Amino acid sequence: MTSKVRAGFLAALVAAVAVPLAGCGSSGDGDGDKGGGTTTAAADVSPRLRADVEEMTTRPTSIGIDVPIERAIPRDKEIYYIQCGSPVCATNGDYLVEAAEAVGWEVRRVNAGVTPESVKSAWLQAVRAKPDGVVASGFPRSLFNSELLALEEAGVPVVDISVTDPPGDGISAVFAGRPQFEAAGEQLAEYALVEAGGKDLDVAIVRVAAFPVVQVVGDAFAATIRAACTSCKIDFLDIPATSIGNDLPTRLSTYLQGHPDVNWVYNGFADMSVGVPAALQSAGIGDRVKILNTNNNPTTAGYMASGQDVVALHIYGYPELMWRSIDFFIRDLNGESTAPSTKPTFPDWVVTKETVPSTTELFPAVADYAAQYKRLWGVE
Repeated sequence: MTSKVRAGFLAALVAAVAVPLAGCGSSGDGDGDKGGGTTTAAADVSPRLRADVEEMTTRPTSIGIDVPIERAIPRDKEIYYIQCGSPVCATNGDYLVEAAEAVGWEVRRVNAGVTPESVKSAWLQAVRAKPDGVVASGFPRSLFNSELLALEEAGVPVVDISVTDPPGDGISAVFAGRPQFEAAGEQLAEYALVEAGGKDLDVAIVRVAAFPVVQVVGDAFAATIRAACTSCKIDFLDIPATSIGNDLPTRLSTYLQGHPDVNWVYNGFADMSVGVPAALQSAGIGDRVKILNTNNNPTTAGYMASGQDVVALHIYGYPELMWRSIDFFIRDLNGESTAPSTKPTFPDWVVTKETVPSTTELFPAVADYAAQYKRLWGVE
């Protein structure tokens, strides 16, 4: 379902239950302020909502582009990849390398870490190098705005992925932006509503200020729950980016010990759930909550497959998005229309225990995405 259709569905859902949203929010100070009213019963899980969830949990088969490249692919191009400090960014870089190699190009990775200073330094390296294109993800442009403008002046196209910033002023294209992540939040919320069978949800939403898309998903998740169920409760837990891969499992388990009624958790992207099931077991609260993530990694997929707390992953097919970045650069460098690349037709999928394809490697949304791109590029 496209984000436009999903937005219409959410509006209809709000109108149907006539829920006033004013005053229902949580402050998000990490201290457990509860949101949600007490005027209605739990959500009515309609046949339409169940059909919606069935659609979103069905694996897509198309990369969303069907317009072949018109001209010969330009040779000997170099793409800079501004690689964030989260493990998933390194894995995504592997897919960018594969896509570039398919057309004879090279990718140079620049480690951006997770701090404002390291991010800006990475972008400055790209400015100095003047590559043929730049791919980045995760961080807001406010951290590297001057570098973006310098790249625009030098004629270097930039593809930004998983950000809330719109294209323009140095950002040539945004893949998996705000509309797509709002849709992801709606999808995960609808999944939770259906899985709960109309029973009240007590939800904790984990947020990381350094990655605005995590908050976008969380906000859309909260709005969808509130629209369907005013007796459901919502709280926000804010953590620093440096907690990811470090003490996040301890922070979350401590929070859940202090909030014994919480039964669902949206825990940002998949890397954020690594180590969480073990921490919950150690705290004596294993199997109490159902965890939802965006993106995927082998460890988190393994948790889901073995029934360890994680129950669903919303993925945008990051392998596909990295290949789509190369598709964009080919068309841009050729002077062809980039509209086929920038159409909001990104394949997405809510993966569950029953459908997880792999617990040993990052998996795409579309199984044969590489073959589909190679056919478009004429490099089969």
